[in-house]
Amino acid sequence: MRAAVLLAALAAAGGSGVAPLGAQGAPSRLWRTDERMVLTDLTRVSAVAATQSYVFAATPDALVVYDLAFGTLREILGRADGFPGGFVTAMVADPSDDTAWLAGNGGWAAYHPFGRRWDGGSLPGVADVVALDREDPSRGAYFHTLAGWYFVAKNGIVAEAVPAGPPPGRRIAPLTQRDLLAAAPGLDAVRLTIERDDQLRMTPMTSAALASLGGTMYVGTAGNGVWKVELVSYRTERLPSGLLGTATGAIAVERGRVCAAADLRAASAQRGLACFRPDLSEFEYLRGGLAGLPGTQVRRLLLTRGAVWAATNAGALRVAREGGAARVYVERDGLRSADVRALARAPDGVWVGTALGVSVAADDGGQGPAQPVAPIDPGVLALAVTDDTLWIGSPVGLLALLPGTTTPVVVEPDAPVFRQPVVALAVRGDTILAAMPTRLALRAGGTWRIVDPPGTPIGQFTAAAADRAGFWLGGTQGLAYYQPDRNVWRALTSTGDLPLPVNDLAADDEYVWVATPGGVVRFLRRVLTP
Repeated sequence: MRAAVLLAALAAAGGSGVAPLGAQGAPSRLWRTDERMVLTDLTRVSAVAATQSYVFAATPDALVVYDLAFGTLREILGRADGFPGGFVTAMVADPSDDTAWLAGNGGWAAYHPFGRRWDGGSLPGVADVVALDREDPSRGAYFHTLAGWYFVAKNGIVAEAVPAGPPPGRRIAPLTQRDLLAAAPGLDAVRLTIERDDQLRMTPMTSAALASLGGTMYVGTAGNGVWKVELVSYRTERLPSGLLGTATGAIAVERGRVCAAADLRAASAQRGLACFRPDLSEFEYLRGGLAGLPGTQVRRLLLTRGAVWAATNAGALRVAREGGAARVYVERDGLRSADVRALARAPDGVWVGTALGVSVAADDGGQGPAQPVAPIDPGVLALAVTDDTLWIGSPVGLLALLPGTTTPVVVEPDAPVFRQPVVALAVRGDTILAAMPTRLALRAGGTWRIVDPPGTPIGQFTAAAADRAGFWLGGTQGLAYYQPDRNVWRALTSTGDLPLPVNDLAADDEYVWVATPGGVVRFLRRVLTP
């Protein structure tokens, strides 16, 4: 499949490369894959390659590396990991050492899994073929452009003009249309399975590669990810395809399950909730029923035993787990406003905080309306629950709704410093953390105090989450870990560590999960904490 075919397929899917999210800073450290991984939308594939160990897939955002034996995600290499970005027109992998060679518009790149190293350089024009010599694949790669053939030696940096590429009978190269038909004459029998996504949209095949040991083909599509095809039985299996949309507005984790919500962006081909295991396996997608996710922005997620709840700017969405029915709550369903900003567990359901107050909705999947509880004219920005109190972050400070009441009381009414907006709340044991734009309020032992962050600032606070030993805070300029008891503050502020701003975050015993405009960043917890 030549470059013209690939370009047409990607254009049909709504993209031809990706503009940078912003200036890319240097990472604060050399991250290992287990320490940090950025999960994105992996469905728009322009090139695939395979060796005995790995399957490589190039998307506009990243180079994806799958473990061939298990079909699981091994690495996702984005811009912060050295991926050059842009549209990859062709790719081939060296069977001797698993080096992946990438061709694009005006450039080439090579990724060496051993050492996770990138090389790259320029080419005259668009490369439509990249090939290795089967008799000596480790020598280097040949690239074909309209200007002719060019050779790049292994570990080299310059593309040198050569008379021709490897002889056709000795080439290791992406499959052409003729190669594809010869290798898989029965592919048409499963073509619809591969090219039609779960919303019945057509996503043309863009590329294909044979596994080194034969008997298996890997097919990339322009919107439905990578598919494994057994060439004897034509049994198909979709490899993990990441998020439904890269820009992530909210994230939640509960009982070994992570869910992330995609915001609607101009370039979004699809949108919904992606739920998966912390090891990035067993992906399932919840799209919100026939109507899809309401609005354009998801502010927060809440996972309950039977459902996933999403706070959006056009209602509160309840999606039953395991792909069940979905329901959207708006004003006619008992909410004070359809502009929903926060969610929290209630004794008999879910607290829903909106721009005009708080309601409570049942979590049993019934058709009854939510019950309005407390009007709050300034609006709700955050919610948190202790044993007997609903804590409400608002634009005019922190409020508390006591059991059996419908009128919130003002926390610390005589302290003007508490009259700032409270944008995020988190609870750990008997300690409550309220994040104001640049300061923190802490309640421990029944006493409130104001705290200025003791270390590197992370801009204005946007999100907070508790874990077993402290609190995680997200901001417009970074991510921080805070232990009030020890006055410990550790911050990451480089776009080389994570895309910014932080939209939301969650934590479990092993990982910290960060929702950003550039996807979900999974950090190994112990590398960020004392």
